[in-house]
Amino acid sequence: MGVLVAAAAAAGTGVSEAATVPPDDLQGECPAVMPLADVTTGLRGTALSVTSGRNPVSFDAEVLGILRDGVGPGRHIIIADLSGSAVTEAGGLWAGASGSPVFFRDRATGRYELGGAIAYGLAGGGSTLAGLTPAEDMASLLDGVPNEEAAASTVAVPRALAARMSEATGLSVAALGSLTRLRTPLSASGLTERGLKRMQQAIDRQNLPFFAYMGSSASGNPPNPTGTLRAGDSFAAALSVGDVTVAGVGTTTFVCDGRVVAFGHPMSWTGETTIGARAADTITIVQDPVWGSYKLANIGESIGTITQDRLAGIAGRIGVGPDASPITSTVTDLDTGRARTGSSQAIMPDFLPFLAFSHLFLNVDVTIDRIGPGNAEMAYSIRGTRDGGRTWELTRSSHYASPWDISFDSVWEPSFTAELLQAFESEDIEVTSMDVPVLEIEQDYEAYDLRRVLVWNGKKYVNRDFVRGRPGKLVRLRAVLKPAHRAGTETVDFRLRVPANARRSGRIDVIGGAWATPEIPCFFGGFFGEFEDEGGECGEPDGGLTFDQLLAAFEKQPRGDALVSRLRLGRKGAVRAEQTARLDAVVGGRVVIGFLLRR
Repeated sequence: MGVLVAAAAAAGTGVSEAATVPPDDLQGECPAVMPLADVTTGLRGTALSVTSGRNPVSFDAEVLGILRDGVGPGRHIIIADLSGSAVTEAGGLWAGASGSPVFFRDRATGRYELGGAIAYGLAGGGSTLAGLTPAEDMASLLDGVPNEEAAASTVAVPRALAARMSEATGLSVAALGSLTRLRTPLSASGLTERGLKRMQQAIDRQNLPFFAYMGSSASGNPPNPTGTLRAGDSFAAALSVGDVTVAGVGTTTFVCDGRVVAFGHPMSWTGETTIGARAADTITIVQDPVWGSYKLANIGESIGTITQDRLAGIAGRIGVGPDASPITSTVTDLDTGRARTGSSQAIMPDFLPFLAFSHLFLNVDVTIDRIGPGNAEMAYSIRGTRDGGRTWELTRSSHYASPWDISFDSVWEPSFTAELLQAFESEDIEVTSMDVPVLEIEQDYEAYDLRRVLVWNGKKYVNRDFVRGRPGKLVRLRAVLKPAHRAGTETVDFRLRVPANARRSGRIDVIGGAWATPEIPCFFGGFFGEFEDEGGECGEPDGGLTFDQLLAAFEKQPRGDALVSRLRLGRKGAVRAEQTARLDAVVGGRVVIGFLLRR
């Protein structure tokens, strides 16, 4: 591609003619690239993008100026005004046009050269103004890793350039103070309306430039893909496929020697990446008065693999698609007997924990077909790799209950656990699969609430804020619980033996399994709120914890239907004695009483 840039630079420049060019004349592979130095104010060209089906339409673009260092040092933006029936019918520039190539004709040579790709617009849409990523920058994605020291998703427009933009569009200079990266329509299949809402909330919390809509599902990668792409075709960057297919929708900028470049801006700006390259079938351009117009598309067949996610766009190879990490689940509604087995595959490894939540949430929602209370029994396995390619596995079962939404409360644990495991920093940890063979749900809400803990005084159980004990002796406790599913109270007795070598006082925690967290000292800066950083190992990465210790902590985490008593001694509150009781329903609540060591 570097040769193409050099050839274009040597060919000379000139002002192009205004006529819109048929798409077929511009869709050849490896287009000549127009140097940014030859892109001048007043230059008129042709843009390609799909507004329906698979065939691109063409529309006009006129250069209004160059915004120097707009995105970052050395990262310029070409400001253009768009016109033509496609733009008029869409109500202005639309999200999903990102990557649409813009070609200019060189009068000296008569050939069309790729000048840039649409990537930026005015916030809120409804305008014909577009910011183009220069073709030189996009071509560099195929030559190596570009320098990306700084970037901005919102770009200030100098007043002089804003004045030219105002003259071309009729908008006020005040309304043209900045351009923003076009939002990426995110097609998400399989999610109910509330599932889609939760996905958008997660996107907004991370301030990502996506907006989700209900889209189509897509199957896994075939061993011998036959799909093709050309400049201007709709393009989908797939994070997952299967029941929950999630893919960002944009436009192909160009194809060259079995490689493809699209979008004109990042997907997630992860640098080296693994994302599925997919074709897309555009349904229509939806006019949205809130978010602006956007491309509504179904996700199509596999085209290849995206390997670069950079400022100037996304790039990859055409051919076999990437490997995927499977998530499978079988959900059974015990009240109706209805059961469903579902499957989704995460293509981007970092996406698996979020996909796991979405997949399980979907499968529960469509199986029980209601929103409301219930209790659930789950068994799951999470598998992955670690340093040296070694494999690991975490297998757990637990019990969950909710008085409001059992769909949510029954599925958060495995996805949250996968996220924490994958975030471990001292080793290269990757989650490669998740299997939930058992997720059984019934409508009755059954749970216990821990109300108080009584202390044996030698004659009877009494209320105390603390208990005294001697090394080697037993401490007797009685937990009092209030069932939500029947009248009266329940009691559970514990006997904790004080270690013979105990030297310090401490406390006794009695906690319901629904409130329990893994015993992970200092991990994630005290993420679980159980431990304080007192120096030493807590200042090391991951709190000085090994991955084997982390796995063991999750494996030993109490089930939701357990009631646990723990004697903690010393400043760091290390557990020196523990007893667990298993109940017939989920247990919530926590009581802490002081422990005074007597000698």
